Amino acid sequence: MSIQQALVAITGIGSLLQNNPQTVDPFNHFSRLKKPLTSKMKKTDEDLIELGNIDTESKLYFDPEIGVYVPTRWLTEQVVTSAFGTIKVGKAKMRGGVFATEDKAKLIYAGIGKVKAIADVINNPDFRHRMILPQKDIRIAKDFPIFRDWSFSTVLEFDDTVVDLAGLTAIIKRSAMYVGFGDFRPTFGRATAEVTSV
Repeated sequence: MSIQQALVAITGIGSLLQNNPQTVDPFNHFSRLKKPLTSKMKKTDEDLIELGNIDTESKLYFDPEIGVYVPTRWLTEQVVTSAFGTIKVGKAKMRGGVFATEDKAKLIYAGIGKVKAIADVINNPDFRHRMILPQKDIRIAKDFPIFRDWSFSTVLEFDDTVVDLAGLTAIIKRSAMYVGFGDFRPTFGRATAEVTSV
């Protein structure tokens, strides 16, 4: 076994929608903030605005040191799930052959200079996207953080007895283009990729 490293540079084609799934946990801070608002039978305009703000903040990946970021598991999971369709290596084997060297990759995007804190995303309509989505028998409005002209880069380690650089490159290029990153992909989140040995 020989562990190699590859620099992966992802450049978005369309916009990127983020959707941190943390509110699946009913004890999550944002879940608790939303509960008294969503349980109201009749919501005021102020309630709806506050729900939109909570939606946007809870779906955002933000670190005080890094700013807006992409979880690198997006990339490793994409490699694992796309490997068989590209190079005929199964998920279990690939999962033991590709590793992220960091948990978070800084997101570069249009307007990054305007964002110093979470509130700078929440309060700027340039970083907000509203969608009308079905929920049971009705349709409701949901807000998402959105980023344009985006990119990120990170280093992956890979076991070259599982996948070589050419195979890893083929997987990442194909999945970035046709699977994409973030939520509601591939409508959002499609990208090009460059992979180089380091």
